Amino acid sequence: MNPEDNGKLNELLERARKKCQEKGTEGTPSEQTTPITTSTMLKTISADELNHAGIKSRYKDVTFSAIEKRGLPDDSCIRSNYRQVKAYAERLDDYTKNGVGLVLVGGYGTMKTTMVVAVLRKWLDEGHHGLIVPMCSLVDNLFTLMHLNREEMAKYEHRIRTTKLLILDDLGGENTDQKWVLAKIDSIITERYNDKLATIITTNLSAKELAGTYSGRMLDRLKNTAMLLVFDTDSQRRHMWEA
Repeated sequence: MNPEDNGKLNELLERARKKCQEKGTEGTPSEQTTPITTSTMLKTISADELNHAGIKSRYKDVTFSAIEKRGLPDDSCIRSNYRQVKAYAERLDDYTKNGVGLVLVGGYGTMKTTMVVAVLRKWLDEGHHGLIVPMCSLVDNLFTLMHLNREEMAKYEHRIRTTKLLILDDLGGENTDQKWVLAKIDSIITERYNDKLATIITTNLSAKELAGTYSGRMLDRLKNTAMLLVFDTDSQRRHMWEA
């Protein structure tokens, strides 16, 4: 990515960070945790269906109502971003029709994965199909299937490219030293962009790290089709161990 594009990405992240800080003080705690209401008939999801959608045992009970019942951390940035993720989920039908996604940027332990799992769970509960894939698993699965079963690899990759709602968790957690990995990710993002399919991404990488790893074309497509949320806060896991 050239210096001009890198500067634009830094500017975009900084605006999102300031927005998070400004909105973090708005509203009372009760306003920040208003449950989602919907008239849509919900579907009972089995453990096998959750697993097929990539929701593993640790996250099988994650929903917006479960998050709110447990209580959000007393962190203004996390609370602000949670409200925006929940608002995105409320309009998921519209956003998926137009291929609008989310990009959640910030350090580990800031509830990014938990929030996007809640989005996917709401989507599944309403009878739709979607998938969450950790980036390291995506690349590992493709590499393994490429050597063991090309037909299964094609099916797996087709699902990644065509599912209505795709969540790529921990972008940058994959082995980015191999050119085929970066080319494959670029290709997936490009195809989903062209087909107007919604993609949600979480990442721990900074603007400089993203620009130094992925193509400017890929990042520009994400910028044009996804809402950016910056988690400019400490890890809540660290606070748990310090308590």
